[in-house]
Amino acid sequence: MRSFRSSLIRLVRTPVKTALFFLLLSFTVALVCAGGSLWKLCGDNLRRFEEIFVTIGTVEQTPERTQQEAVWFADLADYRYYNRAVYGETIFPDVLDFEGAGYLSGPEQRAYYEALPQDYAFKEWEGGLWQFMVVEASPLEDCVPAGPVKMELKNVLYSTYPPNVFYFYLCDHNNDSPEPLYADKTYVMALADGIAHDWKENGAEAKFEYEPLEGPYSTQADADGNRLPTDMTGDWIAEVTPGFYETKEGQDWLRLCEECVLRGSKHLSFPVTATEDLNLVMAFYNKQAYLAEGELFSEEDYQQGNKVCLISAAFARVNGLRVGDPLHLALRYANYATCANLGGMGDWGGRLKADGGVYEVFEESDYTIKGIYDVGVGTFEGGWGYLLERNEVFIPTASIKNSNEDNIAYYGPMKGYTTSFRIPNGSESIENYKRLWEAQGIDHLEITFYDGGYSKLEGGLKNMQTMSAALLTTGIVSAVCIVIFFCHLFITKQKKQTAIERCLGMTREACARSLLVGVLVIALAGSMAGGFAGQFFAGCAAAQMASAETFDTRFSNGEVQFSMEKSEEELTDENADGSGAAKSAYLTETDWRVSVVCGGPVFLFTVGMALAGIYRNLREEPLALLSECEK
Repeated sequence: MRSFRSSLIRLVRTPVKTALFFLLLSFTVALVCAGGSLWKLCGDNLRRFEEIFVTIGTVEQTPERTQQEAVWFADLADYRYYNRAVYGETIFPDVLDFEGAGYLSGPEQRAYYEALPQDYAFKEWEGGLWQFMVVEASPLEDCVPAGPVKMELKNVLYSTYPPNVFYFYLCDHNNDSPEPLYADKTYVMALADGIAHDWKENGAEAKFEYEPLEGPYSTQADADGNRLPTDMTGDWIAEVTPGFYETKEGQDWLRLCEECVLRGSKHLSFPVTATEDLNLVMAFYNKQAYLAEGELFSEEDYQQGNKVCLISAAFARVNGLRVGDPLHLALRYANYATCANLGGMGDWGGRLKADGGVYEVFEESDYTIKGIYDVGVGTFEGGWGYLLERNEVFIPTASIKNSNEDNIAYYGPMKGYTTSFRIPNGSESIENYKRLWEAQGIDHLEITFYDGGYSKLEGGLKNMQTMSAALLTTGIVSAVCIVIFFCHLFITKQKKQTAIERCLGMTREACARSLLVGVLVIALAGSMAGGFAGQFFAGCAAAQMASAETFDTRFSNGEVQFSMEKSEEELTDENADGSGAAKSAYLTETDWRVSVVCGGPVFLFTVGMALAGIYRNLREEPLALLSECEK
């Protein structure tokens, strides 16, 4: 007990030296603990963000040139001019399969399939539909339908809604030189709702008009994407002569009506989109579409092709469907040219086969509804093609067991909303992909990357990690120097005191305690104080990092074939609805165990250096120590 008191008294007698040792040791331990805590926190955040974020690339074939196209508008009696994209030879997705790409999923050029409507409802009962009909009609007098002409309805071959009129007005709205029609002849024609010429003047009293659509035609393609030859012209009108429907042209018109009946008279479309990864669908990636009930597809569903599906909340509501219910899907044909949101606009006739027949079902089975998704209200990026169709169903690509090679209704260039892939997160991964892609030497493909801001986050966290490494290194070097210096002051330079105590009869153990206790007290207090301070400062730095602005809304790397895009979407957990703040995704709470791990070695190093100095002092004889001190 006497040696303990002697050691503490010695510290009191040198207050400046004692205080300086405590402060410097606390400061260096704080540096070590702050650096260690921040290093671990940055690593934890990087691992967390790796799970939250997804990096995808969308692929789009760019046009070789644009061509001005004049479109006639009968109500204006003038042309309007539009720029139309002219593409070169179609580039297929297999050009994306190159060594080192590192895909996590894809690349895929998604097809959407048209399914038989079965007995499902596709809109609320009060919802209106686009009117399409195939009719036989005759003009009341010889005319040219360059403006509204009155027609007598003779026969209805197909109509979305049963016509309740005997007469209607017809205008070949976008044809600057329409063919004449004769009163003594009957014509079959494909018509759709039009806009009345006198709508502005007469409002509801205006003459309601129908406009022609293309008649029977085909865009069927083979498995290589090549358009199959066809003798169907797509003319919107044909004269009905005796025996007309026994001819090839007449049979084509009947097949067009049969196709319309197969689609169902009370729906717009029943599209089924097959994908290898829902993250590749932009609406799900940017959280415009989100899971409302049930579960998303699992990796097993994608790999094994399980018969599971996701349906929209609107479709589930009108049909009374719930998670776990079966959904019967009978797939008829595939569309590789566009998306479901755009595929139903004005392509009725194009869905016939090249020989004029209708597509038969090639894949039919029951799927289990695994999840129900809903679509948020808000703006969207990229255009209509990135939106989802009201009744769109999603299934794993591998769940389609039969080949669709004879049932490809459309094939076209890759678009950003149909073609995409997923790669590992991080700017290095993106830069590596860009470097490898440029080496392929393929023109007229634009690849756009989306990573939700991960690259910026990664850069900030890695910079913070570098700073924390510098703090840790500085703290360790400083701690070593300070401990060595003060152990020299408090122990090695106390040789005279040790010699006197031993001459007065103190044992080696008592002398060792007298030298060691004071150093241990300062080392323990300094390590604890530094540990608490380091953890506090690390927490403050983490909170500041989380509250700082993290995202650029968008930027481009300035290259012709690439543009990097950072989403404005804030960081959220996978099941969030997209409303969480970015800073809430950061881990900001420091781990006290890091302070123990970092501060403990400093304390133990101090003990070790102190014991080493004491050992050197005590191994010499007291008289030798005194003589050495006198020198």
